[in-house]
Amino acid sequence: MFKLPNFSKLERSWILYDVANSAYILTIITVLFPIYYQSIAANISNRSQIFAFVTAGIALTDAILAPIIGSLSDYKGNKKKFFKIFFTLGVLGGLFLAIPGLSPLVLIIVFIISSIGYNMSNVVYDAFLVDVTDESRMDEVSSAGYAWGYIGSMIPFTVAIIPYALVTLGFISESFEQLSVSFAFVVAIVWWYVYSQPILKDVNQVYELEHEDKPIRRSYQRLFNTFKDIKQYKMIFIFMLAYLFYIDVVNTVIRLATTIGSDLGVGVTTLLGVVVLVQIVAFPSAIIYGKLATKHGGKIMIFWGIVVYAITIGITHFITAETTYLMWVVGLLVGTAQGGIQSISRSYFAKMLPKEKSNEFFGFFSVFGKFSGIISPFLLGLVITSWGTNLAVLVLYGPLLIGTILFLFVNPKKNLE
Repeated sequence: MFKLPNFSKLERSWILYDVANSAYILTIITVLFPIYYQSIAANISNRSQIFAFVTAGIALTDAILAPIIGSLSDYKGNKKKFFKIFFTLGVLGGLFLAIPGLSPLVLIIVFIISSIGYNMSNVVYDAFLVDVTDESRMDEVSSAGYAWGYIGSMIPFTVAIIPYALVTLGFISESFEQLSVSFAFVVAIVWWYVYSQPILKDVNQVYELEHEDKPIRRSYQRLFNTFKDIKQYKMIFIFMLAYLFYIDVVNTVIRLATTIGSDLGVGVTTLLGVVVLVQIVAFPSAIIYGKLATKHGGKIMIFWGIVVYAITIGITHFITAETTYLMWVVGLLVGTAQGGIQSISRSYFAKMLPKEKSNEFFGFFSVFGKFSGIISPFLLGLVITSWGTNLAVLVLYGPLLIGTILFLFVNPKKNLE
């Protein structure tokens, strides 16, 4: 279905994992699970606040695990092994979510397990970038992953959402809501499993370390040494700090968009339509980002993505039940920047690394990325009840501004100074 003729076999297999797992992030994480949880937990008054804290808690857990998994993955043969373990955890957890009748508590617990599996498999997946292509093609390959992920995820999403949409629009009884959600979850998970087969079959670890005695202890020692290396690689450290803050906004929008939209009075039908718009716009936009980054440099394109998100926050502040049309504007803007800023950040970072320690550094990269999923959700959870959602979204300007200022000082050419 996805030929990708301009890429090598290894590059195609790596890109297809973005196609695979994007079905999970779109159908389950971004759209249906937050809506479904809101419905199941309808009698819980502070359910939005709870979900924000759960999102922050998942990010914190991932942040603790990522550097350890990254360090252990650097040993010969371990990268594929850890990838399979967490991929399986994510898939099985996702299938368990599809069981109708789960209580809000059980639903949240299973969601946490599945999310950790998904996130940790992505830590290893990102590190595989250095094993499948050379530095001159990293921007293009990384952006293609996000781009084809967006367009590829629309296929299972379109199939999965039909029964739920029919329930929402009143063509099917509301008593079938849970079954329609279960169907959607199963479709997304099956798609994830099927399109993960190429990376499981074709992609293997190229840059690796030989096994040692007491690998866990050695890994902790290497983590400590890597942290010292990060301080020696000044530009890597500054970039990760900048990334921590600006990607905070991106991750928060992805994970809490439907929850925030519902709180602002946006209907489910509009939210689903906006999600489709984001995916459609994100496909060509991510490709364009990759080509422009190759021509003009990744730094300029990352700055452009930050500007777009700053505008998006301002527009979101003015969304009410009477101005829900602004949600379409937000979707359009997010679609132009979301995949681009993520993919170029990934390749920008990869090009700064010593390849034989890519897993360790990507473990730390993931830590900063996961902590970025803590800051804004936690702040929103603190202020959303007392401030109201319209005012609360403005807290996103804080991390965005800090990230922008730090990123100004990043110069990869001075990485080893």
